[in-house]
Amino acid sequence: MEIRSLSCFCFSPTGTTKKIMDAVVQAMQPEVVKMTDCTHAALRKNVPSSFEADAVVLAAPVYYGRLPESIVPVFTRLKGDGKPVILLVIYGNREYDDALLELYDISRDRGFVPVAAGAFIAEHSYSLPERPMAPGRPDAADIEKAVTFGKQIREKLEQTASPEACGPLNIPGSRPYKQPENLYKMKKARETTAFTPETDTERCTQCGICAEVCPEAAIDSCDVTDIDRWKCILCFACVKSCPEQAKNMTDQNFNAAVGQLAEAIQSRKEPALFLT
Repeated sequence: MEIRSLSCFCFSPTGTTKKIMDAVVQAMQPEVVKMTDCTHAALRKNVPSSFEADAVVLAAPVYYGRLPESIVPVFTRLKGDGKPVILLVIYGNREYDDALLELYDISRDRGFVPVAAGAFIAEHSYSLPERPMAPGRPDAADIEKAVTFGKQIREKLEQTASPEACGPLNIPGSRPYKQPENLYKMKKARETTAFTPETDTERCTQCGICAEVCPEAAIDSCDVTDIDRWKCILCFACVKSCPEQAKNMTDQNFNAAVGQLAEAIQSRKEPALFLT
């Protein structure tokens, strides 16, 4: 197969998923790359179901062991038409659980042929200087592995007559998928409390950056202290992007749980790569 063009679909609130995807894509050296940013809600509405490309890349972070609820409707609208697809998930050094398997199943259900898949590590969304979780990742070693993976994918496809000839990928995980219990607890908590990042009004300058980066348009651009609890997905894009460090979660139960998580995931994990 000759891969001259790639169509890429990415959900990346804090930018790390896109960073990994870019490294893989560039290493594949396509002549044409069509990048579709599915991060912001307004952009997702206009994602076409059909497209012209020799191969496709789907990339998303792992939330609570699964794909983010926001991106699933986009991926399930796409029409694969037998095209080869590269699948990427990025997680915060805990586990990727069933997220990659879920993405694999969606792609097959939509008519794609998965030819390569990878689970890479990035700094956890809830990582802070006082509770670091995979800080600075993807680092140089991660990017090098992503580049090598991209080159391997290109070589594999060039040596293969058709996507089906690549053979099935053995993606770990379980069916039915892992239930995102912590996500359910978060939604339950919002019946009685906001359970969203709060704004330190003494630090906040109302610059509006947090509203701009919020993937769900949950932050009022006229008053950034106002966050829609039912739209917020706790991606922490607002927390990580604030130049004044004015956004943070203050819920004691949340911070205690994340503190325990931070202690449990200090050992460095490496990317898991799947290529037949």
